[in-house]
Amino acid sequence: MKRPWIAGAIALLTLVCANGKAQDKQLFNHLSLGVNVGVDGLGVDLAVCASPFVQLRAGYSVFPYTFTKWIDTDYVFEDVELVPFPASFTFWKGGTGKILLDFYPGRNTSFRFTAGVFAGPGKFIHWEAYLDDSIEVEDRATRTFTYRGASFSTDADAYVRADAQLKHWVPYVGLGYGRAVNPSKRVSVSADLGVLITGGLPVQTYNYVNNPAGTPVILSSNNLVSPAGRQWDKGWVDRAAKWPVLPLLRITVFFNLL
Repeated sequence: MKRPWIAGAIALLTLVCANGKAQDKQLFNHLSLGVNVGVDGLGVDLAVCASPFVQLRAGYSVFPYTFTKWIDTDYVFEDVELVPFPASFTFWKGGTGKILLDFYPGRNTSFRFTAGVFAGPGKFIHWEAYLDDSIEVEDRATRTFTYRGASFSTDADAYVRADAQLKHWVPYVGLGYGRAVNPSKRVSVSADLGVLITGGLPVQTYNYVNNPAGTPVILSSNNLVSPAGRQWDKGWVDRAAKWPVLPLLRITVFFNLL
């Protein structure tokens, strides 16, 4: 038995779906989740479309690696004998959040311009040394040491710390390729290349005497010279303080949720 209504229903559904797609204005009606790797570590992003020309992304990244090395020394400093100790450093201490706006010049283009802001504790490079075998318990967070004009101390747990410091809120501008939200694909890849406008990365250590959180002490390359006259940092601390931008590269794989 012929059932012409079936063919008619199929044709009607096809027409409705085609019309729905044509009417899809992408006004906050598509959502995607992304996982990424980049200079800022490993992270996740949520993305939503505001129009075919604008998309909004928000995410969070952490740098999962800490590099540790034992420092072999028998140096005596202010009557304290420094014995071998572990020192470590990592990047983006405490993680980094971000809000980004992507602007596409065409309705179906993949190329984009991106602007936004990164936010976090501001510790781009975090360094610490554990002096448990060198600093007496009664001197921890109670005794200030001074070297070439820089005054610092250990904290109550015998750590000396230093950071290459970012502002807590840092503007970002860049270029990219790929759409974080692509309604026509279940999985898509996106790439970002841009710069954080840092205005410089000053390096600081801390004095924990009378301040458990640590009073910042700004360092320069002049503070990092050995008693024998060797420049420990080769001038990089002064250079970092003048860097206006920090390059950033990220690759993200997005999965459509809606």
